[in-house]
Amino acid sequence: MKMYNINFSDMKPHGKANIGVADNIATLWTTHSISGQQKLNAAYKKHYVSLPGRYRLPLRIDMTIKLDYPAFALRIGDGHIYFASGHDTDSYKIKDIADPDSRPCRDNYSFDNRLPLGEYVHISAILNFSEMQVWIDGAERFYSRNQPYMKKKQLDVLSGLNAEGLELGFAVTKHSTLCIQEISITQYDDAIPTIRGDFELPDPNAPKPEKVKPSYESAVAKVSPDFQTAVRKMDGFFKSLPSMKFKRIVDKSGCKITYVASDVGISYTVVASGAESFHHFGWYIVYSGPVETWHRRADYMDEILAEITSTDKQLAERIFDALVDCAGCHQNCLCKTLYTFNGRKKLNCHGRVMLRMNHDDFCDVRTFFQHLNTLLERKIANGDPLPEKIILSKINNRLV
Repeated sequence: MKMYNINFSDMKPHGKANIGVADNIATLWTTHSISGQQKLNAAYKKHYVSLPGRYRLPLRIDMTIKLDYPAFALRIGDGHIYFASGHDTDSYKIKDIADPDSRPCRDNYSFDNRLPLGEYVHISAILNFSEMQVWIDGAERFYSRNQPYMKKKQLDVLSGLNAEGLELGFAVTKHSTLCIQEISITQYDDAIPTIRGDFELPDPNAPKPEKVKPSYESAVAKVSPDFQTAVRKMDGFFKSLPSMKFKRIVDKSGCKITYVASDVGISYTVVASGAESFHHFGWYIVYSGPVETWHRRADYMDEILAEITSTDKQLAERIFDALVDCAGCHQNCLCKTLYTFNGRKKLNCHGRVMLRMNHDDFCDVRTFFQHLNTLLERKIANGDPLPEKIILSKINNRLV
């Protein structure tokens, strides 16, 4: 057995990830988007902070960290363990170290990766050859003997990776700051003794609970109490914009409240997940049908940012900075959009603007949509047609 106490000065940033060290605390952040809504994409392999050296299973990772906003990934080779993701049904909270592109293990749905934001917590991740375990502040949050790397068919792959050693590191989302108080890696010669806690996988034979159609109020109740009033205020706001004809939709899981203006092709969504809730808006893609029919409406982002700049340049800059960067999920992605503002260019994902759960960002959303509503009313008064439908396969949006 050998223990490594990590010296923060030996940690290395990659891409647009950053690390600062002060008062024996390492602070990590990034200026590039790394994640999609339900699984981390290729960008978290480009914009991350790595630990020195390489490590082999059996392996135990202990760390004391503080996160101010969702979310961060503990990178283990080409796999990861994702914390504070805010998605109760996200099977990609764990990505396999030997077969990262495999279908996620169903056990992963049960991983309770919630964290108390703004507080230091202790996390332990244990990876044996035949079992995996995660502890958060003394509570067993996950245990599995079914990860793909444990299967016989992955034995040769895992043996090769283990002989070379696995790189460890951290990737944080664009709005997040991760503070690390301490981190240690313990490499064992034999299997790590595990002590089981209270975590249990659901009984596959247990009767399924009766499905209840979620309501707007039940969805709002899943938002942090500090922001439930703000969410209700947004509901009244969208109703006050009749020319945009917003339709409110609550998804079947009761975790998303979405307002859709189909004539314009824009939507606003609140993802309700307690303290890890967030919200976003953008010009959405219509995926129904064959790829050659995928389309979106021509958006007014550049036009609106220019208009906002005339009265509130700082707001325009905040909106532009909050655009979700293209993270390189797919080489030939049809959903990229190039925006320009004040001499800057940004290749954006889905025309989406990602926002934090704070009152200033809610205010920014309302101001943006007020400008958009004014712009649309002016175009309607001028007899301009609705935004045209753009077939994604017929445009070249791959160039920066």
